[in-house]
Formats: sequence, structure tokens, C-alpha cells
Amino acid sequence: MRIIIIRHGDPDYENNTLTPRGFEEVKALGKKYSAKDFDEIYCSPLERAKLTAEAVIKGEKEIKICDWLKEFEYPIYLDNSSEKMFCWDFKPSFFAKNSDFNDNSTYLDNKYLKTGNVKEYYQNVVEQFDEILKKKGYQRKDGYYKVLDANRETIVFFCHFVLMSVLLSHLFNLPYVALSQYMCCPPSGVTILVSEEREKGIAQFRMLRYGDISHLNDANLEPSFSGRFCEIYDSEERH
Repeated sequence: MRIIIIRHGDPDYENNTLTPRGFEEVKALGKKYSAKDFDEIYCSPLERAKLTAEAVIKGEKEIKICDWLKEFEYPIYLDNSSEKMFCWDFKPSFFAKNSDFNDNSTYLDNKYLKTGNVKEYYQNVVEQFDEILKKKGYQRKDGYYKVLDANRETIVFFCHFVLMSVLLSHLFNLPYVALSQYMCCPPSGVTILVSEEREKGIAQFRMLRYGDISHLNDANLEPSFSGRFCEIYDSEERH
């Protein structure tokens, strides 16, 4: 089975839509992919994701809207402070001081993540995700997937950068805060995973592409900067 995760096009957060560039991105995405490429389609309820899905599916198949696919942004708080932070936005020095952020067995119980009930929200997302995979023939067990009904179907999720980091962290048994700290999927990027059944009845998912933007290259479009931070500190790029 294949899992495809697509990040929405360049967002206009203020107006709850896509930017003009974002609409160009999803138009290019719709030229490369279509409804016939997917067996089932799931989408975040947020408008930027829905607009992206609609540009690809074009009304040819049902798009199932799932509230749990909305962006995973739950604020946490520092010691004795009202200052809020987000788990994809840690300063490098803060991230490095908290070494348990890299430990998949403990990081969700980190004292800072507890201030935002992140573990509860994380578990809700991955449980909903696993329920879909189980219906498609792959049941979570001991960090891998028991194969109930092997198949070559493709399911696609139109969602958001941090939410996709959560899904990937669950599939790979890695901390999502580390994935979102070190990796960045550009807007409209396409991530493709495939099940591998190297042991009979046991599958793991392996990533073939991460944040692929070949559709932008085909359309001679530069990727947008959304989700990134300044390459050089003394620059006007996002800090």
C-alpha cells in the first residue's frame, strides 16, 4: 500500500486561503496528479488544505474531511512564564538543552510538552490515522504493522507541515519534534511512502520521497519560503 501526504499550497493565513503563488502551486500540482492516482482521499478541514485537495481532485472523487488532520499547533509554556512556544519553532539552543526531545520513548512526557497536553493531542491523531490503516488492511502492533489484507492501494492525506511530521514520526517511531526541527516540507510538497513486507505478515512503511516539488519545477515555479527561517541571521528572511 502507498501513503501520500501532501502539504497545502503557500498559505495566506490572514485571509484563510492561499496566496496567489499558492494557487499557482496547486494548479501545477493538479497537472501532475489527479483523482485517478488515489483510491481514497482524506483532507484537513482548514481552507488552505481543502483548496489544495480540490485543485487536484476536481470533484472526481469524494474528499473525506477529517478534523484530526488540521494543523498540529498546540502551544506550550516555559518555566514560570506566560510566553508560549510551538514544538516546531524551538530555538536551536533550547532544543539542544532538552536532549529527551530526541528520545522517542520519553519526549512526549517532557515537562514543557506537558504544559500544552501535547501527548493527548498526539495520541488522538495517531489513533485516528491507525484506524484508517487498519481498515485498509494494516494493523499497528509493537511499532510495526500486522498485514491483515496486503494490497497496492494508494491513500492520500492533504494536510499541514507539523501534522505530517506527526504522521511520519508515528510510522518511523521517531519524535515528531525532532522531525519538524530538522526537516521542512515546502508548500505543496508531496511525500510518498510504501509498505514493505520483508517478513510475511509484517510491514513497515518506507519513505520514497519527502516534500517532492517536481511539479513546481515542471511549471518553472520557485518554491515559496513558508515554513522556513532565515538562512543568514542578518537578513530580512523570516526569523
